Amino acid sequence: MTIYQQQAAGSERPSTWPIVSFFVLAYAIAWGAFAILGVIARQSGVESTQAFMALAESYQFEGVNLSVAPWLVYLLTRLADFAFSIAGVVMIAVTAGQAGLRELWQRLTRWRIGWRWYALGLLPLGLYLVATAVANGFSSAEINMSTIGTALFSLQAGFFVSLFLRGALGEELGLRGFALPYLQARMSTFRASLIIGVLWGAWHLPVLIGRDVLSVVAFSLLSIGLAMLFTWLFNGSGGSLIPVLLFHASQNWEEGFETLFPSLVGTEWELVSTLSLLVIGLVAGVVVWRNGRNKK
Repeated sequence: MTIYQQQAAGSERPSTWPIVSFFVLAYAIAWGAFAILGVIARQSGVESTQAFMALAESYQFEGVNLSVAPWLVYLLTRLADFAFSIAGVVMIAVTAGQAGLRELWQRLTRWRIGWRWYALGLLPLGLYLVATAVANGFSSAEINMSTIGTALFSLQAGFFVSLFLRGALGEELGLRGFALPYLQARMSTFRASLIIGVLWGAWHLPVLIGRDVLSVVAFSLLSIGLAMLFTWLFNGSGGSLIPVLLFHASQNWEEGFETLFPSLVGTEWELVSTLSLLVIGLVAGVVVWRNGRNKK
């Protein structure tokens, strides 16, 4: 039994302020950083905040007359990316103290989970390989020490940067480290996952501004589907964050494939993977719903 399950069992009325505070804090940190970046972008002669953030994330400011130090701009992008994890650690410390932080560390280091959970965590790589084959990207392969190094470690495309410095570690300590266990202790697993998926998708709104309606709807559905899938990975692995982190980092590693297979750049090659994930997310939602019903 987790700490939050123990708390819920000993409480007559479920408390909602911790989860509300978690999302409010995460939104405030990320959207606040985005607003500041928007101001800096315009002061630096860049009209699009999204384009400015893309430059900042890869630390590429050539041709941009920055109004502040480049390290400060990069730090603001990291603050936005780590909003959920910062909010999660804060709320765990407030609601569960040192015991909760120890439980979070155990989730982060629980590596004896069976090989299939590692394989499922790396599923996006398989989908990207299929998508690359469909787009005939293998014919342009440039696989050497330079491109491999770039694909693994660079700020622009590095897998380990995606894992440790961007959305994976930046979001999962909060979303699956705090929000999911807290909500699951107080409601059905399906409902908890749905709440997280909707609010996780809406959190990305600033970077979706300017996109067409179909793209925004597809992104929202994908967020909900991934939330269901991540719940299945998290619960199935005994509460380990490792397969979730691997899946999140792999899913965000499009630039790595474009580094190794340059003909993919500027095309819609990821569409096959995205459509596959939408279907997989739907299946995961059904599994989560049925598992929840079987526990009643």
